[in-house]
Amino acid sequence: MKVIRKKILPEYFKAVKAREKNFELRIDNDDIQVGDLLILNEIAPGTGLTGNSVRRYVKYVLRNCPDYGLKPGYCIIGW
Repeated sequence: MKVIRKKILPEYFKAVKAREKNFELRIDNDDIQVGDLLILNEIAPGTGLTGNSVRRYVKYVLRNCPDYGLKPGYCIIGW
């Protein structure tokens, strides 16, 4: 298991924190795997990190599905 930290905009952060959103579409540059800990740090445009964060354990990673519209080099991370 590894820890992966990502920044997230306030509108998406609120949905993740409220458990309304349980996935992220991201560039696949961290080799994220099931079981990894994803820490999402809220970032306010123009001002930087807010100090708020959420932690989620990865339950699913979708890759390599261009037939369904997922561009090469991107992944969908579910928790």
